[in-house]
Amino acid sequence: MTAAPQPQETPLLLDRLLANFETRATRTPGETVIVAGERTISAGDLDARANRLARHLQSLGVCPGVYVGIGLGRSVELIVALLAVVKAGGAYVPLDPAYPRERLDHMISAAGLKLVLTRPELAGHFAATAVDVTDAALDELPAAPVTSFATPDDPLYAIFTSGSTGQPKAASVFRKGFANLLDWYLAELGADNRSLVISSPSFDLTQKNFFAPLLGGGLLVLDEGTTYDISRINGLIRSHGITLVNCTPSAFYPLVDADAAALASIRFAVLGGEPISIPRLRGWLESGIAEVVNTYGPTECTDICAFHRLHRGNLDDFGFVPLGREIPNVSVTIRDEDLATIPDGELGELCIAGAGLGGGYLNDPERSARSFALAGGIYRTGDLARRLPCGTLEFRGRADHQVKVNGFRIELGEIEIALGSHESVREAVVISKDGRLIAHVQGTAADLKAHLATKLPAYMIPGEFVYRDGFPLTPNGKVDRLALAEEHRPHASSRSADGTILERILALWGELLDKEVTDPEANFFDLGGTSIHLAVMHVRLREMTGRDLAITDLFARPSAKSLADFLSPQAATTTSTAQDRARLQQAGLARFRRPSPR
Repeated sequence: MTAAPQPQETPLLLDRLLANFETRATRTPGETVIVAGERTISAGDLDARANRLARHLQSLGVCPGVYVGIGLGRSVELIVALLAVVKAGGAYVPLDPAYPRERLDHMISAAGLKLVLTRPELAGHFAATAVDVTDAALDELPAAPVTSFATPDDPLYAIFTSGSTGQPKAASVFRKGFANLLDWYLAELGADNRSLVISSPSFDLTQKNFFAPLLGGGLLVLDEGTTYDISRINGLIRSHGITLVNCTPSAFYPLVDADAAALASIRFAVLGGEPISIPRLRGWLESGIAEVVNTYGPTECTDICAFHRLHRGNLDDFGFVPLGREIPNVSVTIRDEDLATIPDGELGELCIAGAGLGGGYLNDPERSARSFALAGGIYRTGDLARRLPCGTLEFRGRADHQVKVNGFRIELGEIEIALGSHESVREAVVISKDGRLIAHVQGTAADLKAHLATKLPAYMIPGEFVYRDGFPLTPNGKVDRLALAEEHRPHASSRSADGTILERILALWGELLDKEVTDPEANFFDLGGTSIHLAVMHVRLREMTGRDLAITDLFARPSAKSLADFLSPQAATTTSTAQDRARLQQAGLARFRRPSPR
């Protein structure tokens, strides 16, 4: 039973939603709308600052169809910049300052960005004219609202995703699609939520969470931390009475595992980007009234196309977590390779149409034509799915080599091309196994991690490298990726839980990384450890040792031996100087500056 298209509001007006915030700023100008660390900002001040910056942007030529880069982390200034671009009528492109300069340069060039909104200390990261959002001269401009002249068919933002040709691609989203998303989001989950944002500004799922609390009447709380710290995040949830958090499942599980009681105020955990494990969340869901909202949708189609609400009353209805049903004004169909629709129950490619359909890839009509059947108005996701008799959608995997690791969508071909650019690499194949990236390399290069760090963001760098003389082949002569994956079976640790502190750390690493770890000098991050793994280890080590550790202590000691030495009883009685501790922590953080998979 294919879902019938729902009546579409015409037009879908983002300006109407912006007007809601402007009304809020007028009626309750002193109401706090954003909390970021120790800073807060009221509705009146936020609206005034955004209007002044929007006026300045219009004087610089920003208008409908013009893209503006935003190079800022989670902060009050970031939200001012986002609102200003939208009010000015332009479209924004989030740029993570933590990305390698080469990648940022490509993104700026590919999107044709002339302006980047940032702070003076970050301006050197961007090869474009920097606009200082903290410039005191902006305070002299009128704070009255500006006229944007934008229409529902104008672009709102473009998000860069991993590209199979070796370069990231920028998927654009229309204002009407985002307005449709916000209408559903606020109606489905409520307009008065206290929302915590822990995900990257460059992540597609983050965008709605910046706007929904402001435009709907809720509170926006921003985690300003640059590392994923379970204690800090759970502390924010508890202290601010957070009711909604949106992130990947991989980022949410550790919060539940560490301190489920801290999540007592949560009404909705909106999860997306990865399949959800019911066993990981069963205890938490059965003990309260919270719901998990499984959301599905590609960046190219405005983040969410289908959803399923999971709560203690329906945990076992399907035996898995389905994609669910379409949001209003979005159509999902299952088609064969010729784009003909197929009967319910049969496996095919999931295709999307309707209000969420984006504008394709910036300045890349050929790639857009391959993914968007523009004449038919549909997007080919490359995801395999089927529609069950009850109308619910079930995800069945990918049709190509695109994968999701910690919620980030990654084209393995992009990593392979980056590896192949090293002069000592003859051939490279990258696979995803149990949530980690593994590079198989034919060649002699020993500095591949450093090489990739100049070309790719940290979440795309494999944690394990296997050097080999050749590759297994399928009967038709192609690399047998399944055979490569079979070489990486999980190893259970045989070490006793009551062994030495070094043995217990190695055993814990093996459990977290799902493989045997024997080298006490190996670097945790080189073995495939991520910020989420480190956060879980932080909690486990505090339980194991009874010591009040800081997560920076772990960053500063990335080998099992250095960590064991630090945690040994003898070390616990030795007091290091504040300067020594600061030096170690700074060295560790510099070693692992990478975006969280929030």
